[in-house]
Amino acid sequence: MKPELIDPRPFWVRWGSRDWAFLLLQVFLGLRFLTAGLGKFNGPSGLSFSHFYGQVLPALSQPFLEKTFLPAWSLMLYFGILPYGEILLGAGILVAGRNRGPLVLAGLLYISLAFGQMLIGGHSTVADIAIHLALVVVALILAGDEGAEPQKA
Repeated sequence: MKPELIDPRPFWVRWGSRDWAFLLLQVFLGLRFLTAGLGKFNGPSGLSFSHFYGQVLPALSQPFLEKTFLPAWSLMLYFGILPYGEILLGAGILVAGRNRGPLVLAGLLYISLAFGQMLIGGHSTVADIAIHLALVVVALILAGDEGAEPQKA
């Protein structure tokens, strides 16, 4: 077995277009989730839990309580953990490298957000979410399948 030679060139020279494309998408998606999650806590006096639970949570849940069949307890649970999930996903995407786990979870979150918007008739918001979902799919494609087991016929 021949040992692999280490390429002494810096990464910015070694990397190809796919590597750079993935990095740019990774940074964008990670920051997008972080700012979405933290933005829900940002009030007139800065970041605070009381702003989220007193103003943002009731405003987010009201259209769903009025227009959908979803029970109130499930809406409060979903919207109550949403900003924490967004923050964790954002951090996970930023630090995970080419790990597909955070990207898959991000895609599932976007699908759940789109479903909620479909229920209340937010068609333009569904289109915006679909664009973000497409970016997640592209990031997953660019992440590649390194380390995956070959499939047997």
